[in-house]
Amino acid sequence: MSTEFGRQSAPEESGVIVNLLLAAFWFTLNLIRWLILIVLAFLEPFVRLLLSAIAVLSVLAGLVYLGSSVPPPIPFWVTLCVALGCLILMSIYQGILFLLSR
Repeated sequence: MSTEFGRQSAPEESGVIVNLLLAAFWFTLNLIRWLILIVLAFLEPFVRLLLSAIAVLSVLAGLVYLGSSVPPPIPFWVTLCVALGCLILMSIYQGILFLLSR
């Protein structure tokens, strides 16, 4: 009789252990997600300012070199691509913040 009871309680105990391990795993994942979100949200104004400044300054430098008689060190389309890349990086950064905050 005790063997039947032992057999029935073993799956219940293993189910509880599995549930506790899953809860610990999800808690750890959410803790890591929130820590990353806090760091990225704190850095967001600085990243936005830096990427915007690089985009604007690269376009202005390209326009200045385009209007001057000095040959530019890099082509004008490269400066436009750098500016576009900075804007794309800014939108990717915002998307990562949005995904982590869900």
